[in-house]
Amino acid sequence: MGIRVYERLRDEIVSGGIEADTPLVQEQVAERLGVSRTPVRDALNRLAHENLVTWLPGSGYLVNALQSNDIAEVYQVRQSMETLALRLACGNHNQAQLTRLTAVIEDMAAADPSDAAAQFELNRTFHMSLIEPCGNALLLRMIDTLWDHPVNRRITRSYVHDVGNVRLMVSEHSALLDAARAGDEERLIHLATQHMYTGYQETLPEDSGIDLLPRPGTESVH
Repeated sequence: MGIRVYERLRDEIVSGGIEADTPLVQEQVAERLGVSRTPVRDALNRLAHENLVTWLPGSGYLVNALQSNDIAEVYQVRQSMETLALRLACGNHNQAQLTRLTAVIEDMAAADPSDAAAQFELNRTFHMSLIEPCGNALLLRMIDTLWDHPVNRRITRSYVHDVGNVRLMVSEHSALLDAARAGDEERLIHLATQHMYTGYQETLPEDSGIDLLPRPGTESVH
């Protein structure tokens, strides 16, 4: 029960169904979801640990806005791990994997661009499929866990909420696939770092004052 309550609240916050600065009172949430206070308390504690809500003594919990530092930190971790995975995977894609990547791009182009949930899952599937041949099971699990982290879900859902960004992703994914098919490691890494930088930079508030690092073109050569 606690897991279901957590996932329900997490998804509502990530999707924007529950907006930033919304107070969450245990009794009210329990009544709305038709559950006891215990699973709600456990879920809110977990959400607080993940920085999606903040506990205010005597007032309950408050939904946090997406913080610029969160975006920068997730970008750095994902860029580092995914770049390594791409280097290991490049040149090892078989025909079945390339065909699947093509199908995912086609599905993204055909899906409703305003369906942020569907676009998030397609985006995740493409990137996880692109690094699948890296041969490092631990690295794949770590990247998959990062994709599933609520803050990253929130960042990505915010980006794909813009219909124009979905069209851009389709185009950029096609270029990534072409580089993977050609086994062009340096082009693949360059395109991937530019792709990630653009996505996370787009979600930063204009007045954040944060410069995402590393920038495209500064990735190390192996």
